[in-house]
Amino acid sequence: MDETRVIYRPQTSDLQFLEQNSSAMARAGIFLPHLDQRINLLNYIRIAEDVAANLSGLPLPEGQNAPARTLDWGCGYGQMTWLLKNRGLAVTSFDIGPDDTPLPDMPLCSELKVVRSTHPTNLPFADACFDAVMSCGVLEHVDECSGTPGNESKSLDEIARVLSPNGKFLIYQLPQKAAWQEAVVRRFKLGYAHPRRYSEAEIVAILAGAGFTVTRLKRANLVPKNLTGMPMALRKAYSKFTPLLLVLDRILCTIPVLNRIAGVFEIVAVKNKAG
Repeated sequence: MDETRVIYRPQTSDLQFLEQNSSAMARAGIFLPHLDQRINLLNYIRIAEDVAANLSGLPLPEGQNAPARTLDWGCGYGQMTWLLKNRGLAVTSFDIGPDDTPLPDMPLCSELKVVRSTHPTNLPFADACFDAVMSCGVLEHVDECSGTPGNESKSLDEIARVLSPNGKFLIYQLPQKAAWQEAVVRRFKLGYAHPRRYSEAEIVAILAGAGFTVTRLKRANLVPKNLTGMPMALRKAYSKFTPLLLVLDRILCTIPVLNRIAGVFEIVAVKNKAG
């Protein structure tokens, strides 16, 4: 499979944005384990860089001169939308919930406009209206959040519908079935363990069934990006080694066999023309 290599150059403004928001939420008594450590924040920035690199050469429909139309599917707190817009992408934020649902306490994202729907799978968008859809830690939760098995397949059909032919579906933070971290968390009950995890063969087959061809599949998070369930002091100490840990993770995840127990998949899938 094609391997896109991205040289990560952290932008100070990005990191400041995320750290300021994390601090503001902490002062309000809101603690999110995926937003309160520098290693996590830099990982989101790395993902945004990867998305931008993957969309830089995306063929656009005839007559379209604007940046690739990108859907942040399951935008959550809005951090990925902000990071992608900061890279010049035309991003639409979408999440589940009533129209009047406020964006949760991300001060610098307070003006972010979010398109919402109360339907567990249907997307309120026209056919082929996006050039790319990004899922960052979302796909694996579809059945869990809806409580209805089979909604994963329906959601993928909807994503294929709103994508233009040859449009890209970019998937990040997708839990790998053989991840060593998930096994440890389950064994010692250290925090949240994903009920839905995937093998390489399984996710490739699932995407193929929805009309996608996987053009890149790589593994990440052999080195944990957070220590959910561990004491805060330990988590803060861990984050002090962030630059070394990120480099180490990138290197280790290129080692065959060893990377089979990494935490997540990072996937680029292209919608088939006839999809």
